[in-house]
Amino acid sequence: MSTGYAILISLGICAVAAALEGVCAGKNVKAFFAKLRFPAYSAPLWVWSMIGGAYYVIFWFVLYRLLRLETDSTLRSAALALILMMKAANALSNYVIFRAQNLRLSFIVGALFPFMDVALFVLLIELDKVAAWALIPYLLYRIYGVWWGYAVWKANDPAA
Repeated sequence: MSTGYAILISLGICAVAAALEGVCAGKNVKAFFAKLRFPAYSAPLWVWSMIGGAYYVIFWFVLYRLLRLETDSTLRSAALALILMMKAANALSNYVIFRAQNLRLSFIVGALFPFMDVALFVLLIELDKVAAWALIPYLLYRIYGVWWGYAVWKANDPAA
């Protein structure tokens, strides 16, 4: 695929995913965040926006690299399908967090994401090591994200 098409398709996928996340989150994100109790070392909402931006830059780059590969291998197709599935699951998790406001289920879903993350990393190691290394900051964030999801659930659990 040409550079131009790879850039546009990667941007398109990320834009659609971001829009879907916004729709699933709804309009009361700030209000919901304002009523939660947070663990120590919790990032403020504006930092979460920066994390989201970095997330999309990383996945744009990974998608771009995959689309530029000169192969139609099964591994490449699997990696692209996995990324699309991850984007859809991430958007749906916004629904669980912000609309359903189910922090327990949000943690459970968030705890499943690392399995997809590691699978993608393994595929990328085989396909494109540069893309794999670009995923490392996201993988490190995921460790924090799972801990944070658990801590927020427990801090706001009415049964506790």
